[in-house]
Amino acid sequence: MAKLMVNLILTASIFLLFATCNKDDVEINNTEDFKTYIQEEMEDQDIPALSVLIFNENNIVYEDYQGSSQIQQNVALKNDHLFLLASVSKVVTATALLQLNEDGLFALDDKINDYLSFNVAIPNQNADITFRMLLTHTSGIADGSALDGQYYYGEDSPVALGDFLENYLTPSGNLYNAGENFYDFEPGSKHEYSNTGNALIGLLVQQISGIDFNEYCKQNIFTPLGMTNTAWRLDEISQTIVQPYNYTNGQFEAIDHYTFTDYPNGGLRSTGRDLFKFISAFVQGGNSNNHQLLDSETIDEMITPQIPSIDNEVGLHLFLMNAENNLWGHDGGEQGAATIMAFNPTTKIGAIILANQGDAELDEILAEAYKFGLNL
Repeated sequence: MAKLMVNLILTASIFLLFATCNKDDVEINNTEDFKTYIQEEMEDQDIPALSVLIFNENNIVYEDYQGSSQIQQNVALKNDHLFLLASVSKVVTATALLQLNEDGLFALDDKINDYLSFNVAIPNQNADITFRMLLTHTSGIADGSALDGQYYYGEDSPVALGDFLENYLTPSGNLYNAGENFYDFEPGSKHEYSNTGNALIGLLVQQISGIDFNEYCKQNIFTPLGMTNTAWRLDEISQTIVQPYNYTNGQFEAIDHYTFTDYPNGGLRSTGRDLFKFISAFVQGGNSNNHQLLDSETIDEMITPQIPSIDNEVGLHLFLMNAENNLWGHDGGEQGAATIMAFNPTTKIGAIILANQGDAELDEILAEAYKFGLNL
């Protein structure tokens, strides 16, 4: 019996090793191979719909839209169906702020309190928060449980962004919690990812420009780039929105379309094609659709490690997502949404992957898409 058990364990181990080797050793020689690989990933990861777009400078060299935008209604995914971008949205928010920096309205190492209508201070710390700290997630602002109550299903949040952040970040606010809403470190000394910090970037754009953040993005990013299938608000979308899903007990469970009050950190909805118009500017010296989105010097700064003594993969709201392939970008995860986009600044090749299942792992798909793009 003992020998039988050993043999069974050995056989199982060999099988697992073989399966692992097959999984890691992806061989893609042509478009058919890549399409098959994507289909297998969707099946293995229980992804209802997957949008894959690969670009080289200002050219889309491959795109594929597989699966169902809405399973129950049997709606096949199309290129103009909008995905919730989750934290990929943060790159748009940071871009808006950096445009104002280029306009000379503030310096990256200025104190944010000099530009806000209320004061933000980390409890028991003396250092001031700067714009650069927000852009590198070193501000010390944390994501407390109050954020959980800011989701609104089937509607846009009725709470103003500024009201929410003032209530969350100032001692007199009804959502203030010194222990939950802040980290216990001096601003600039540690790196801790902060959704609330990014929402504060959105508010700073609003208060510095004097324009509502949503309107600012439309005027200075979406409209000039021709991003006609991109919106922060549900009530501004007339196109099909890809349904977000949970996968539980072998079943896909639809999640109602939702927004959240701190929307600049993850509430944007868009398509692969619209995102291409945006992110391709980052490999073209800041220009896309004959519009100068950002200066080339700003983009160089965004992909330069800002806090190497703390983390050498952090730029200005962009991260080194894949060191082997020098891919800079951002990923995102929300209820029923997983996203990733990245580019190589030298080869000028990048990829955008959008899924409507929150547990999907897209890092390997990104790497394989990039390597496939090198041969297109």
